[in-house]
Amino acid sequence: MKRRLQGGFSLVEMLIGLMLTALILQAIPPLLSTAFVSWRQSVARTATHQSGRMAMEAMTRELRLASQIVSPLPGQVATAVSVDTTDETGKTSRLTFRLGTNLGANRQTLYRISGGGQPTPLTEDTVSELRFWYKPPHLLVIDLTLTDRETGLCDSLTSAVTCLNLAE
Repeated sequence: MKRRLQGGFSLVEMLIGLMLTALILQAIPPLLSTAFVSWRQSVARTATHQSGRMAMEAMTRELRLASQIVSPLPGQVATAVSVDTTDETGKTSRLTFRLGTNLGANRQTLYRISGGGQPTPLTEDTVSELRFWYKPPHLLVIDLTLTDRETGLCDSLTSAVTCLNLAE
């Protein structure tokens, strides 16, 4: 009787193949988890940076039109800035940018306060530090440090504003 050779895998080869497949499949979830965490941190950091960038843009646009800088005094560093602005009719109004409200609430939210009106938030609980420097005759430097609540990552933005309407 002749034996026919059959092609295929032996039981040992099948077991080795299954073990290797199981090892590879065990390595995939941690890799995907790490990639997901990195992606989430990137999205959170981008959102925080975008919020700070928009607040910085709003401040520079309005501070550029200041007719007088009330505080900080020349050469000093302050955590808030107050300026007087004059509209096209000649009416002067006070504008302030600061962290927190007058009542001390929301210390990591940047507010715009116009005249005696209600504070308007420019950011939501992301600003960990805010500094202003007035360098006469026309330069106002803004330094904004942002901290993402979810990841704890920090980002810093700095802008120098040339105030176009200040008296010489």
